[in-house]
Amino acid sequence: MGKKIPEREKIGWYIAGFVDGEGSFNVSLKPHSKMKFGWVVDPVFQVYQHVKRVDILRLIKENLRCGRIKKKTPYSGTMVYIVDNRRDLIEKVIPFFDHFKILSSKREDYEKFKDILLRMKRKEHLTLDGLKEIVKIACSMNEMGKQRKYSAEYVLRSLEKSSETIRQALRKE
Repeated sequence: MGKKIPEREKIGWYIAGFVDGEGSFNVSLKPHSKMKFGWVVDPVFQVYQHVKRVDILRLIKENLRCGRIKKKTPYSGTMVYIVDNRRDLIEKVIPFFDHFKILSSKREDYEKFKDILLRMKRKEHLTLDGLKEIVKIACSMNEMGKQRKYSAEYVLRSLEKSSETIRQALRKE
């Protein structure tokens, strides 16, 4: 007779399967005038569900012990569980999905998401070369970023311009 699987383990695998279908690992690139290179890297883990099934999102939140649940938009029937705190992403979300693995092609996006978070933990996003690498990785995620507001080419061109502006300012000092 086989070994009995603990309830917590079953719930973990259930959550991983659910996220595989209804979740996403995203890294947004947003212009920000106060940032050294003019861009902010914004990683977020999200899971969507109809308001009638918000209990599933509560189960995920309870097991990951972080994040928040809110309406997608004020008048939406869709709820979203969101984790955007970088520490929670690194200390809770990443270990969870390293153990309870995503099995579909979404696994590749998860691995890139994790790579970006670990690069950010090492502060690589604060250097021009590090930020460029993160931009390339982020724009290769989620079907090559087909819903991105800013293309990789656009962000990389603006990084070149901002780094040239910084170089000129340093020369004047």
